[in-house]
Amino acid sequence: MQTGKSILISGLLVLLLMSATRLQADQPQGKESAELQTLIRDVEQQEALYRNLKLQMQLLYQQPLKPADPEKQVKLKSELTLIVQGEKYRQEKQTKGRFQQGYFVPPNKPYHHFSNGTRESCQVYDGETLQKFSHYDRDRGLTNDERQTGGYGDITHEQVRMENLLRPHMLLSNHGPRVPLSTWLKGTSAVAASPGLPNYDNRTAYTTEILGEETVQGLKCIKVQIDRRRNSGKSELRDVLWLSRERNLLPVQAETYQLSRSTEIPQSEAWVDEWLEVRPGVWFPRTFHTDRLDWIMYVLKKKQQVGWQKAYVVESVELDPSLPADTFTKLEFPEGIVIDGKHLLKK
Repeated sequence: MQTGKSILISGLLVLLLMSATRLQADQPQGKESAELQTLIRDVEQQEALYRNLKLQMQLLYQQPLKPADPEKQVKLKSELTLIVQGEKYRQEKQTKGRFQQGYFVPPNKPYHHFSNGTRESCQVYDGETLQKFSHYDRDRGLTNDERQTGGYGDITHEQVRMENLLRPHMLLSNHGPRVPLSTWLKGTSAVAASPGLPNYDNRTAYTTEILGEETVQGLKCIKVQIDRRRNSGKSELRDVLWLSRERNLLPVQAETYQLSRSTEIPQSEAWVDEWLEVRPGVWFPRTFHTDRLDWIMYVLKKKQQVGWQKAYVVESVELDPSLPADTFTKLEFPEGIVIDGKHLLKK
């Protein structure tokens, strides 16, 4: 009996030590902790201003940005409609242009690297059911000139987190975890506790540090660093954000470092180029873009060159918009595609 109590006490001590370690990782001690907690509360207050939102925007994607041969450039123009109401969302995207079909040429076979066409996708989530589809139409296939069409549809009760494009404070961190910025700043436990897919990877830990204040594009900013670590304890990715005090703590600039490659040269950089005041004292990016470094070019020639660019233009912004009742439930699937989960729709 005594042995059993000893084992139980030892187990509790281990759990307490693990909890203390996690707390230390998520919440730095002393002055830094108080400063970070204040920032998190301030960000949460600002995020609430954008909780109900409707956006119309354009996206221009170019890879490479400045091609030697324009016929060998991926160039896609997209029209996006993004609507969010709390945890409900609707995301529509229509894309047209020159698509890249593959990277490797099959041996001894004719092969089309590029094709012109369109791609349409949409997903709606009402807090219970997610409906989505993707459909493409292009002028030729990989190894023939016949027109190619296809796609898929899916209906599920699994919660899938909205993309970061629907979160204004995460616009410049579209690769980051699909959570609010305030959650990301809180660290590992908060990210892990966020409901929905994709699942949190328990081999990953996030730590946040405030680096001070800087002026960027004439705006006073709080400079924040978020490191993503693996089980080894080594930082794998580093995100640096400049949160503007004069722009509702929205990021005005962001950098991402892949630390196994370089701690000084960012893998990608993003900026807000122009601002729009939606309401008195409530701001939104009017134009913003992300540049990603061509790392192969840098390794081979030590030349920093943009590999691809995403440039956004916001055409309209509505806060607390009036919406039709079926905004987050109505989805018209394209004809001819297979739809998984149709039985889940309410009759």
